[in-house]
Amino acid sequence: EPIFSSEDIMRQLPTEARRFQGVDRLWRTVMTDTEQDPVFINQAALDKKLVENFKLANEKLDKIQKGLNDYLEVKRLYFPRFFFLSPDQLIEILSQSKEPRAVQPHLNKAFEGVNTVQFEDDLKITYMISSETERVKFIKIIDPESPANKGNVERWLDELEKSQWLSIRDEVERSRDEYPTLERTKWVVRWPAQVIL
Repeated sequence: EPIFSSEDIMRQLPTEARRFQGVDRLWRTVMTDTEQDPVFINQAALDKKLVENFKLANEKLDKIQKGLNDYLEVKRLYFPRFFFLSPDQLIEILSQSKEPRAVQPHLNKAFEGVNTVQFEDDLKITYMISSETERVKFIKIIDPESPANKGNVERWLDELEKSQWLSIRDEVERSRDEYPTLERTKWVVRWPAQVIL
């Protein structure tokens, strides 16, 4: 999906979005003219104004790329786990910020040991799930749709990370308390692998 077809990206990068629309309009016009008259492309190479327009479009694309890279850097500095994602993966997440479930395919890259999270019908996140399907309930439920979080993927993922730490810590403490009272083989299968290590 093109980056600038996303309302969220267009809202967050208005200058780059306007520049891209201009470049896109030029490209589509030239392609339409070429499709209608294949000889057009040969004549276009001689058209100094068109060549100059393409040079300007390339300069705009360079500025767009720089603006996009700066934007991704800001997001990564706010939520450092974004550094584990490629630019394309991060753009995919950020361009779908109104759809919290869009992070699911990328969670295992940002959070080692977390394959998915469980979204409830109201989009609240209640569990983290490992690739081995072990489930750990979050102590603090994450609400991507809260006013502070809506559209701010990096903010609610930061909350998710903090809740992950708290939840694992709670599991470790509870398992430690249960250890002396339960047969070891039962204790090992009762708790998530990360806890028993």
